[in-house]
Amino acid sequence: MLKVDHINKSYRPTEMILNALSLHLKEGEWVSIIGPSGIGKTTLIQCLSGIIVPDNGSINLMGSDFSVMSTDERGEFRRKTIGLVFQDFKLLPYYSVLDNVILPAIHDHKRSQLLKKAAILLEKVGIDKTLFNRLPSQLSGGEKQRVSIARALIADPKLLICDEPTGSLDTTNRDLLLELLKRLHEDGLTIIIVTHDATVASFSNKIYTLEEGKLVSERVDQS
Repeated sequence: MLKVDHINKSYRPTEMILNALSLHLKEGEWVSIIGPSGIGKTTLIQCLSGIIVPDNGSINLMGSDFSVMSTDERGEFRRKTIGLVFQDFKLLPYYSVLDNVILPAIHDHKRSQLLKKAAILLEKVGIDKTLFNRLPSQLSGGEKQRVSIARALIADPKLLICDEPTGSLDTTNRDLLLELLKRLHEDGLTIIIVTHDATVASFSNKIYTLEEGKLVSERVDQS
């Protein structure tokens, strides 16, 4: 499903963030990438999702090569194929919960259809109907992250990429979020999570550590 072959990324000639990094991911897998802050995990996520391009090497997702796409083409492909979840939620502050969820697909479907779908997704991730018309500032951290997951799912992505999704959550909300991700994975969703939390990584069937710009395998569960 995803083939990353020998990508390099540096921001200064003497600072190689990603160094001949490779990763092959099968459909339905859950992969965790761990490592301390500042090691390059976010840069890797941005490359995997097509937000930025590596200096060289190739990234191929479901037969599509990021290297031959324009910025607009990568953005359109990402919007329809990849769901993104961030540590800081990235919810728009002046939009309601429902409107935040439907935004990624607003140009592809009728608003009425999207609102119905958003309501179903929000209930699926554990958001009560009484919160649908609230602003993000009126939600708890755990609620904001569940809303961001509903938003990531609105376009039926093939791949869910999460960048430190539990970093802003307490232990209780972290565990609730992990149970939600576990259910999504059991339903067949392919997941990549970047994290520094060993508990989060333990839910996956493959764990890699990012070291010196490369991924080092920590655990591979073949079951």
